[in-house]
Amino acid sequence: MRYLTLLVAAASIAAAPPVASDRFSDAIGAALQADEARALRALDGVDLSGLPQRDQTAAACMRERFGPTSNPAPAASNSLADRSLAVYRDYWHSAMTKPASRKAEEQRLTARLQQLLNAPKGFDLEALEPILAKALEKEGFHSLQGQTGLLRELMIWSKQEKRVMNAKLPEGSHDVTVMLLDDFKSLGWGAYATCELASTGGWATETAVFAVVSRYPSLEHEEFQVTFLGHEGQHFADKSRFKGLEDWELEYRAKLTELAQADATRAKVLGKFSTDQGEDPASPHSYANRRVLADMVGKLHLASARDLAAADTAQLQASAVELLREDSQKRVAALEPAKAATVTN
Repeated sequence: MRYLTLLVAAASIAAAPPVASDRFSDAIGAALQADEARALRALDGVDLSGLPQRDQTAAACMRERFGPTSNPAPAASNSLADRSLAVYRDYWHSAMTKPASRKAEEQRLTARLQQLLNAPKGFDLEALEPILAKALEKEGFHSLQGQTGLLRELMIWSKQEKRVMNAKLPEGSHDVTVMLLDDFKSLGWGAYATCELASTGGWATETAVFAVVSRYPSLEHEEFQVTFLGHEGQHFADKSRFKGLEDWELEYRAKLTELAQADATRAKVLGKFSTDQGEDPASPHSYANRRVLADMVGKLHLASARDLAAADTAQLQASAVELLREDSQKRVAALEPAKAATVTN
């Protein structure tokens, strides 16, 4: 899955008082890196009254949801969907509030899923999650499991529609199968971490791209066309063209495509990149964000990433295209010796 992190927060925090907006941005970035302890430290003692109401609400929710005396909510009903979601939320809560214990919490998640599904004790998460998916289908739900960045994921929805759309990318157009998803019971751990302020907007596989419809104003809006169709369309193309790319490499290229196409949404795109930056490739979005911003600053000969917001739009877009093509050229060149060796052998 490819996280499209801050779909709503970036535009609102820009107008807030600098100290409050910076600290709130740091908190959201930490939450999206599955570190609620760091997120709460960023919020500690800060007057957030100058922030937009939705940001104040999210901050208050994060303090309550992940504070020292907090506990995840119990299952809303006895349905498998609600019981499994309660199990994952318990795992997310513990893994986020105590990041050093993530491995142990994953083992505990395994044991709880074994019990929930009446599965053999020898089954690991890779074996248990497909069983859970099939069981949820019997209740009328679609779901997504697996590793997303630093944590195991669980998204649950009940409606989906299949369409074919054309993704116009900097290096060519591609017809892609798009699954439009709606009526979500769970938007995943990113939404849980940020009290629904930020969440997954979509992801790509080798055969299709998947859109969380509720995260976009409309299918015609630039945010859908760029942040979803451009971003995930680039993933779709790259999965076919370049085999074996690391997750952060896929994200790096897709984020350059966003910058190459964004016009009305440019400030929002830059805002979400700036908010969620990190140095750990295991958190592919935050790591790619840092790399993209640094490379764009270098390409445009700017002093810092903050200067990108004032850069000429046409120059910024052209620079993003140049970086993407340079990256492609390096990858194509790296493939040529391998092809030659195959022919020789």
